[in-house]
Amino acid sequence: MKIAELLQSLSEGQVQCVLVGGLAVQLHGFMRSTFDVDLVLAMNDGNLARFIAVAKQYGLVPSIPVPIDSLRNAGQIEQWHREKGMLAFALREPQTGGGVVDVLVRPEVSFEQLMVNAVAGELYGRKVWIASIEDLIAMKRVANRAKDRLDIEALEKIRRGEDPND
Repeated sequence: MKIAELLQSLSEGQVQCVLVGGLAVQLHGFMRSTFDVDLVLAMNDGNLARFIAVAKQYGLVPSIPVPIDSLRNAGQIEQWHREKGMLAFALREPQTGGGVVDVLVRPEVSFEQLMVNAVAGELYGRKVWIASIEDLIAMKRVANRAKDRLDIEALEKIRRGEDPND
């Protein structure tokens, strides 16, 4: 799966989404590695149906043994969140080492707020909506992993006009 092609297909499929996570941090200017695509979607049924159609087109399957259409079942998502602490519905390419797309189902910042604050960016010549620096910092503060703390430091440098890669 080529990320640019996936993002183009999401755009062409009129999937409402905002790019978050490591790739969004990169697009703001901090060069760091990332191995997945993190998205926040509008969680209405029509948008989820469009997203699932694109995911199927790329052969993406859930990392857990459930049908991909489970993403459209709000009650099931809520139960998984409550009982298992699920924050993201992970999809992957079936081959070993294939790409991963994480759909954040319980983002710290709502889709609506992310969209209001999002910046239009470009990735491989494709227009994408990227979470704002402020929203990324808020999300990463809650996650609070070592890599998130590094991202926060870099994003704060970018916000101050400094080079985050120094």
